[in-house]
Amino acid sequence: MREWFNKLAAQRRNSIPVSGLCGSNLHSAWDTCLVLKAVGEDVGGAATELMRTITPARIESWTHSAPMDWANESFAIAEQARTEYCIRQGMSCDHPAGKVNIDAAYVAVNTPVVREQLQKAGVRLAHMLDAALGK
Repeated sequence: MREWFNKLAAQRRNSIPVSGLCGSNLHSAWDTCLVLKAVGEDVGGAATELMRTITPARIESWTHSAPMDWANESFAIAEQARTEYCIRQGMSCDHPAGKVNIDAAYVAVNTPVVREQLQKAGVRLAHMLDAALGK
């Protein structure tokens, strides 16, 4: 059942067209374009800057959760109106009609989300590697 849901979710994201600053589809826009706009193309500089603002309290919070929690966090982000992934109709989350316009305002409102998700991913990966390989 989970595999079916994941496949359906991927198809939905990949089928939402976008216009503006990030072409193609909403999935691609979030995976690449918005990341580049949020942190830039200098990977080392971006990593250093992102690490600088991670507090011990955030590390503690982010490492005391399970992968299912991480998936639920991502789902909650997708449901937020500012992502334009779906339009709430009661309990339903329906595709937006037409293209999602990714303009400077869209980038600005979603940049903090992208940056925090990158921070969480880095902290959680480090924690998993420490647990698997020993500190």
